[in-house]
Amino acid sequence: MAVVYTSRYDVLATNATYRDIFLVPQTVRIGVPNVLWTLFTVPKDVCPVVHRERELPRMVATLRSSYGRHVGEPAWEDFIRALSRASTDFARMWASGVVARPGPRVKSFRHEAVGEVRMRSQSLSIDGMPEARIVVYTPEDGQTREKVALLRERRLRLWAVTDEAATGIIREWDKENPAP
Repeated sequence: MAVVYTSRYDVLATNATYRDIFLVPQTVRIGVPNVLWTLFTVPKDVCPVVHRERELPRMVATLRSSYGRHVGEPAWEDFIRALSRASTDFARMWASGVVARPGPRVKSFRHEAVGEVRMRSQSLSIDGMPEARIVVYTPEDGQTREKVALLRERRLRLWAVTDEAATGIIREWDKENPAP
């Protein structure tokens, strides 16, 4: 699966497998296509990240490493203030001042239909887009590969949505729910 993020974790593009894992009703209802906003504002019991206590501080530290290039910019300052108000956990992690760069690691996610999936992530820069990166996730084990295949089959069978139609649905959702 793959996603293109801005340095602020705004979602620019995804593939169908990413949507299979992360577009669950609780996250879609938030209406903000930003991964940090979603992870810090959904109820903890529906958060797709299994090891929140390890992953979320690292993501905030990665955000802080990008923030250095944007200190004082209204969009960034507004985002940090708004998310700090929306989540005391985010505010605490932000106040820690920890800085980290994106890097490869294994992440565990939960999905209501298939349970836990373990994905190896690799963050790659994109030529000509210095403020964006593509994160590619590959299944860590055979069980995860099977679960990802089940989610794909479920999408095709239950929703009868082709990748082209799914792209149209996502575009419509993005129009109705612009980034902050």
